[in-house]
Amino acid sequence: MRTLALLIAAVGILFEGLFIGVTLFALGGVIDAYSMSLGGADPSMAQVALKILGVVLAVLLVVLAAGLAAAAARDRHARRMAFIAMVFQCLVVVIAGLALGWAVFAGTLLVLGTLMYALLDDTQQTATR
Repeated sequence: MRTLALLIAAVGILFEGLFIGVTLFALGGVIDAYSMSLGGADPSMAQVALKILGVVLAVLLVVLAAGLAAAAARDRHARRMAFIAMVFQCLVVVIAGLALGWAVFAGTLLVLGTLMYALLDDTQQTATR
């Protein structure tokens, strides 16, 4: 059951990472197209910053999802990776709950719940070293 929970969490985090990356990259393009100023900042600097932030967050979340999927494939506990994923997921759940509506909030909460289950599941314990 832990393997399934890790796979669900990995797929959810992968989709979240891609969505966040594409959205921030697109917002950087919008800022450039309309020469928008964010708090008096230079529009070209804001555009570059958002695009870099989108790429970095997407890469981090995709790597995190790959680590969780690898742990699921090996049927091992991924305590450290799952704990890091829990921290990121808590932030995503809060942002989704505040800004994106109930459906997105429910999906991110499902991923958070599967991560919590994977962390707390002590059945089938394998060697950690």
